[in-house]
Amino acid sequence: MTAYLIVHRRDITDAEALKAYRDGIDATISEYGGQVLARNDGFEVLEGNWDPGEPRNDDAPERVTVIEFPDMEKLKSWYDSDSYSSLKKIRKRSAVCDVVAVRGRS
Repeated sequence: MTAYLIVHRRDITDAEALKAYRDGIDATISEYGGQVLARNDGFEVLEGNWDPGEPRNDDAPERVTVIEFPDMEKLKSWYDSDSYSSLKKIRKRSAVCDVVAVRGRS
């Protein structure tokens, strides 16, 4: 059953450091059979208090990312992997994010 990692970036605290995360993340995702389905700053809010971001604008940094993995095991293996570990540390130091893992339908 597919699994999805959903990330809501709410703030950027170090834009320069975040560039290293951006440059390295896709290679680690593909190692585990994942693919980015959506990565967008200018999302449309239908309900709630989210503030859509603007591309490359650290004053309006909100972004939503959706990554699909073959299953929850692959997703968690990627999230806990050595290849993602250093990038995850960069993300946590340079941005404020909410991250959830969701199982898809069978």
